[in-house]
Amino acid sequence: MLNKKLFRDIKFNKSQFITIFLMVFIGVLAYTGIESYMGGMTKTADKFYGDYNLQELDATSRNFSKEDLENIKSIEHVNNAERKLTIVGTMIHEEDRTLQLNFIESNEISKFYVAEGESFDVNKSGVWLDEYYANKNNIKVGDTIKIKYDTVTFEEKVNALINVPDHVYDVKDEASIFPNHIDYGFAYLSVKDFPESYAKKIAMESLKIEDESVFDAMVPNFNYLDNLFYNYIMVDVDEESNKNFVKNEIDEKIDNCLGVLDIKDEPSYQSYQSEIEEGETYVGVFSGLFLFIAMLSVITTMTRVVKKQRIQIGTLKALGFKKKKINAHYVGYGFWISLVASALGVLAGPFLIGNLFLNMEFEFYQIPSNGVVFPISGFVVAACVVIGVSIITYLTCRKELKESPAETLRAKLTKVKSKTLNITTKGFFKKMGFASKWNFRDIIRNKMRTIMGIAGITGCAMLLVCAFGMLDSLNNFLDIQFKKMYNFKYQLTISSDITEEKLEDLINKYGNHTSQTLLIEVKDGENKVSNNIFVNDTSDYVRLLGHKWETTEMKNDGVYVTEKFAEVNGYNIGDIVTWHIFGDSTYYETKIIGFNRDPQNQNINMSRAYLESLGITYKPDKIYTNDDLSNMKHIDGVELIQDKDALEDGLNNMLSTMKSMIGLIMFIACLLGSVIIYNLGILSFTEKQYQFATLKVLGFKDKKIKGIYIKQNNWITYISIIIGLPLGYFMTDFLFKMALSDNYDFGAYIKIATYIIAAVGTYIVSFVVSKILSKKINKIDMVTSLKGNE
Repeated sequence: MLNKKLFRDIKFNKSQFITIFLMVFIGVLAYTGIESYMGGMTKTADKFYGDYNLQELDATSRNFSKEDLENIKSIEHVNNAERKLTIVGTMIHEEDRTLQLNFIESNEISKFYVAEGESFDVNKSGVWLDEYYANKNNIKVGDTIKIKYDTVTFEEKVNALINVPDHVYDVKDEASIFPNHIDYGFAYLSVKDFPESYAKKIAMESLKIEDESVFDAMVPNFNYLDNLFYNYIMVDVDEESNKNFVKNEIDEKIDNCLGVLDIKDEPSYQSYQSEIEEGETYVGVFSGLFLFIAMLSVITTMTRVVKKQRIQIGTLKALGFKKKKINAHYVGYGFWISLVASALGVLAGPFLIGNLFLNMEFEFYQIPSNGVVFPISGFVVAACVVIGVSIITYLTCRKELKESPAETLRAKLTKVKSKTLNITTKGFFKKMGFASKWNFRDIIRNKMRTIMGIAGITGCAMLLVCAFGMLDSLNNFLDIQFKKMYNFKYQLTISSDITEEKLEDLINKYGNHTSQTLLIEVKDGENKVSNNIFVNDTSDYVRLLGHKWETTEMKNDGVYVTEKFAEVNGYNIGDIVTWHIFGDSTYYETKIIGFNRDPQNQNINMSRAYLESLGITYKPDKIYTNDDLSNMKHIDGVELIQDKDALEDGLNNMLSTMKSMIGLIMFIACLLGSVIIYNLGILSFTEKQYQFATLKVLGFKDKKIKGIYIKQNNWITYISIIIGLPLGYFMTDFLFKMALSDNYDFGAYIKIATYIIAAVGTYIVSFVVSKILSKKINKIDMVTSLKGNE
């Protein structure tokens, strides 16, 4: 009988129970969706790195010999080591498209995931090509591609399309912000495919011999495979805790080693991990806020539903039903609705949100997806939601059951002190119209309902400000990077093996606005941290920016440290920074003379004059020009020609993905906000039916009563917007500070238009809901509303 009553009550109050269902469903959906997507990224990386043996360390040099390789293999805690020769070539007929070519002797470390084709074989000619690059350029297994490097042209058959653990996130150089798989990719080849003639040429140049016959006489048994200029050794270490030991041993034993990098400090690994960390912050903030707002409204609704059933509870007690039975009955209202909604949210979240986000991420990260992970925490959260709703329902029902049946059968009147109501007869309140006085008294009588209403609508306004504000902040990041900081049209990356004569020709032709990036290791006590120094000789083509992103003049008597780098390491102006260049054991002590800001690179900056005053030779690796190079596909001595607009487009591609994610968050926020506002409106209307019926009896017309009802809802909305807008700003700023890695430095930047959109959007939803619900005033059952309270 009670089960029939339960279903009948749900049917008669379907709008309230539908909103409860939707709020729980959306809250759990958002949480499990984002959590499953983050779990999918983590699981995918762990499996890929583990199964395909990602190296722990990368040693770099101009040329590692076979003896160097054996010496590294002999170091304690080293499982294995492999050499790699890495150069950068361009596609014939598509010279704006660049391929990083890697020549290897074996593939036991950072092994290939073969998406299509055959496994690596050192005795086989051909190329194992980046799957993403191949797909974007419509290259298939069996096709032949031509790649140019210096004076050599490689004509290679595509043996397979691959993903590689240390190429999860590949960009052309440090100036590129996001991967562009159309014009940049990687390829692997056997060392036996490297041209013997070119290896011989390099060997002759190193010995300063121009005549080939003289070289043949001096080196009669020249084996080019033993004389290739291997510039990397990948090192597989047995345990994470032994990495520093191995790193120090390599530095000591290998004289020609320029530096040893931890794979976790390299862009490919770091960028992917940063994305996971950002997502974990979003899980905690967005889904937490979604759940909080939803739970707040659900608990309020269930409390009101039970209190509305006061007379039915009294009737059941009078008929002899035990308290335990009645309690179980009313707990079932919230339990079953929240259980079904939570279960569907847990199941739907990974498919509707998790897969969507994951597919967006893997458009850019080159890693074979293992799909979303159904999070255990999602089931825990769902269980907590169901238990929370049930407990609140139980406590509310138990409170009603404490009274005797006779008392419970009487309608409970709100207790309001006469002094509280008298406030509307004095001072400012005395001049109010009837509608304002009536609403003010109603708010005082129903404080908790009003507080819950303000909390719910404030949360929705916050989410809207935050979603739009993230978009504003990212667009502001673009403006800082490409309008305030970069003041050039084209950036030329100079080949590392360029001759002085060629370099001078380039400078004479394209201008002397140059820079050099030095890879360094900063020493702070016992700690050593990898970083870089940007040596600026660009003459305002790359500007030094101050605290407020204003252009700052660079002086020549010390170094500038980015504010975030200084904050992380505790530096102050006047402090000394101790560092050495990779490959050179000489340490330099330089004084910090100022702080600067860089939105995406936290490092040290200095002028060319100051670098040379330290006795270090300046060798530029970038040239900046405003010449029109739109028709230039290749320049001798230049590895990359990068258009600033193309760099900006690359970042915009990233933003388009983030915009999709933000759009989904905005949709959830708007949907949840609409449901909450509608739910609060129904509660407010239901509780006021008796008062509205009384006003009707007193002669108030429906239009006047509607005005009174809408007015109070508008007040609550205004207060919520005023609170929600600044909270939205602080939430956005918190997200950027917590979610972004230490490489980035930009906070919340929210336009006035965003606040207006969020305020107007929140108000429109609230007003429309109020208008729709106010139509119910025409249909109030006068007898039920008035007689029910006698």
